[in-house]
Parts: sequence; C-alpha cells; structure tokens
Amino acid sequence: MILLVDVGNTAIKWAILKQNSLSTQQSILYNFNDLERILTKIWYMLDEPEEIWISNVAGPQIKKNIIDWTIKYWQCQPNFVKTTDYKCGVKNGYKNPEQLGIDRWLGLIGANKLETGTLCIVDCGTAVTVDILADGQHLGGIIAPGLNVMRTALSKNTFQLEDCEQSLTKFSLANETNDGIILGTSYAVLGLLEYVMNELNEQPKLILTGGDAVVIKPFLSRTYRYIPDLVLQGLKTVLS
Repeated sequence: MILLVDVGNTAIKWAILKQNSLSTQQSILYNFNDLERILTKIWYMLDEPEEIWISNVAGPQIKKNIIDWTIKYWQCQPNFVKTTDYKCGVKNGYKNPEQLGIDRWLGLIGANKLETGTLCIVDCGTAVTVDILADGQHLGGIIAPGLNVMRTALSKNTFQLEDCEQSLTKFSLANETNDGIILGTSYAVLGLLEYVMNELNEQPKLILTGGDAVVIKPFLSRTYRYIPDLVLQGLKTVLS
C-alpha cells in the first residue's frame, strides 16, 4: 500500500492508495510541539506502507519531524512532491512555477483530472486561495486570509472581542458582536469568490475544498462541487 499525506498549516490529512483506489480521507489538527504524539496516534496502527508520498506546506522543520517519525517506526523514507512547470496535463501559470504552493498545484492537477472546461478552485483553509484553470492552463490565482485567521486577528487586536469558533448557516444581520464577526468574515470570503467569478469572461465550474469549505457551502447560490480530498486526488494523479 501507499500512504498519501497532505500536511497543511493546521491539519494533517491522509489516505491509503491501494490498487489505484484511494481510501476515504482522514484528518486531524496538530501543532508543532505535539507532532510526534499526533503522528503516533494516527499512523502507528496502520500497516507499514511500501511508499509514502507527501504534500507539505508547513515548512522544513515539520518535514524533518515527519521523516524522523517514518524512519523510526516504519524504516521508510517519505517522498515530498514539488511544484513543477507542467504535470499531468496542467501548465503552471506562475512566472516562477516553484512559488506556487504544492497544495494549490496538486489541487489544480486533481481538479483537471476530475472535471473539464474552465474551473474555479477555492481552497478554504488557513488561507483562502482561488485559482482559475482553463482546459489545463492555470491562469493564476489569489490568496486571502482564511476564516480563522481573520477571526483570530479581530479577537486579538480589538478590545473586548471574544474568540469566535462557531459558524452560522444562512444570511442574516447580527445583533451581537460574536455573530457579527462570524458573518462578516464568512461574507468576506463569499464576496471575494463572487467578485472573481463575476469578472471572468466565461463562468467556470466552482470546486470547493479545504476544512472551512463546509462553512461557506450553505451560503452559496451557485452550483458547486465539493471535493474534500482534492490535494490527495492530485497526488494520486501524479503517481498514476
């Protein structure tokens, strides 16, 4: 079996690839100081993989810690994929291709494999990224703060505002501060999405992924496809 891993800034997601079939994605939140315990908790009972392929946006120290764990417990050196100029029918739209985050690159590859035509790929994670793909050509994208980043910034930089963790699921105007922050940050992401899609000459298919996509989905009036394991689907495509 092959273990596929998507290491984000706040969560680790993984699935098993066996006979070209991908298992259901699993996910867990982590922090730097507790990474070895988290990895032991989620992976120790798995069968030892023949190969490990990883998408990592969390930096070199997290990469080293994962390598140390997989060698210690499985005697297996993981492979870390990198962004390239062209792969699996997708052309990178960045002037310096390696600057495009590997999660976005794999998301483009996964989306291109699963859908056709012009695509708007929205990843709602620690950051919100929007990328446009037209018949395999990446036209570019934008990056904005994610919901939790915006809410944390308000809570920490504004007097007497509390941390906001819950979500609301329909349009309304708030009559208390906490709900005002939740709605305001949600609408900010929705407004960004609507503006980008409205400015495009051709209306693309909307693809959502990322942990906070479930917060955005109830507000959308557009048709969309939700693919929670899009990065891993892209990783699977690269290995096919």
